[in-house]
Amino acid sequence: MTKAQEMLYPVGVENLFIAFMTGGKDTINAIPTYETEIYELPTIETIGIAGNPTTAVKWASNKMFVNATKNGTFTLTLDHTALPVEVMDKMNSYVAEKGIVFDTSDVKEFPFFAIGFIAPLNDGSKIARWYPRVQITPPQESYATGTEETTIPTQQLVMTASPLLFNNVTKSDFNSARDSATGVTAELFMEQVVCDESQLATLFPTTP
Repeated sequence: MTKAQEMLYPVGVENLFIAFMTGGKDTINAIPTYETEIYELPTIETIGIAGNPTTAVKWASNKMFVNATKNGTFTLTLDHTALPVEVMDKMNSYVAEKGIVFDTSDVKEFPFFAIGFIAPLNDGSKIARWYPRVQITPPQESYATGTEETTIPTQQLVMTASPLLFNNVTKSDFNSARDSATGVTAELFMEQVVCDESQLATLFPTTP
């Protein structure tokens, strides 16, 4: 029995990876480029992933002839301990002056970035995943008074992952338990944003 045939399940989640798109936006003409610095942050508590599917059903001859599903976006809900202020400012497109930023009621398009994570499986295999085109939604915040009991509050960030303009990719998913996962590890996969099949031969060449 190969690993791909075993009953494997996740046993946690490791680091969070964030890479910001160059210029904050992609185009229909090329694979997007990202800043060279990828933030690797050990702050994930949980990450929730919810699809937004639409279904088209077609009946013919009294039978269901077509039952097709399209998923255009994912809602990502990140519960975390903390994120660097530099990362949050980039997500919000803030440019601080003397440590001060301003929000207005004007229409604003938040910049796009890629977000990913590694999740280990019970046999030591790993899942690694990128969502290459993500925006935040305005966060809900709360601040509570301190007490004698020391607590570190969980913070939450809600994001929307949408399809790349170039190829409609919404996520890329690596699983080291797949039979074809030779010469690639979860850590190698997360060294850059993988968002198009044309990248595979260059990033992960097959060794003779």
